[in-house]
Amino acid sequence: MLLCHGSMFLDTPTDLALIGIHGILSISSLIFHIPSRRHKSLPLIYPEIRLHSICFGLRSVICCFIDYYGGTYKLYYKMAVCFGTMLVADLITMKVAEPGNTTMRDMPFSEYVTDKDKHEVTLFHSKQQGAATIMMLFNINSAFSPLFPIQIGMFLMTLARKSIIRTNTLQLVYSLSLMINVFIYYTLSFSQVIFTVIGTSLFPLLRIQLRINKYIVWSIIFGIYHFFDLQFIDNYVYANTITYTIIYYYLMISMYTIRSLYVPLLLGKEI
Repeated sequence: MLLCHGSMFLDTPTDLALIGIHGILSISSLIFHIPSRRHKSLPLIYPEIRLHSICFGLRSVICCFIDYYGGTYKLYYKMAVCFGTMLVADLITMKVAEPGNTTMRDMPFSEYVTDKDKHEVTLFHSKQQGAATIMMLFNINSAFSPLFPIQIGMFLMTLARKSIIRTNTLQLVYSLSLMINVFIYYTLSFSQVIFTVIGTSLFPLLRIQLRINKYIVWSIIFGIYHFFDLQFIDNYVYANTITYTIIYYYLMISMYTIRSLYVPLLLGKEI
């Protein structure tokens, strides 16, 4: 629907109720028994990642409701939700994380993936998670879209635990689920697309390379969106062409970045 019509048409109370069910789905994962510690070689669900999944999944759900009911100040409400989510995620990490481990950098990979490729894929995932935070600011479609990779990631880990899929397949499908969020650009104004490009470039520079505190980083990025009005470019005659070019370029670069995940499949090394 998004590709055909440029919208997911999440514009009725029924749609909001269905989005709320997604939030309940995330919370319902608490009823299942999982290992108390993360597995060193398999990507299985463990307490920290389950709680993070619930936390960031509810962020999308809440931002969707704010978009529908928020009124004049909904941008400020959504920024507050994003900061609140970061704070809750930090508290979760403080309480249940295993010493010396991080959610993303210590995610297991297939034996066919080199250390260099692991770094590239992990960095790709981190950048996409930054982009997901930016997407919370725009509209109900962009707030809802990042929920898919969050929930599919947990489902993939369940399949891995049951030995239905292996590590490489999980990493590949999860990466693709992050990539398809780029099609949400169809629902954005040209100024929002350009800001997303700016924001997703600033995030790895400030947070990953310069190691600036994430609360400061997001204050800078949110401040740019609020104080620097880019709407004057929305009527640019080549706006659609540039947007399509950005989408195409992003997909090509992303496929090159995760090449270590699908090449083994193509060579029949792992199913």
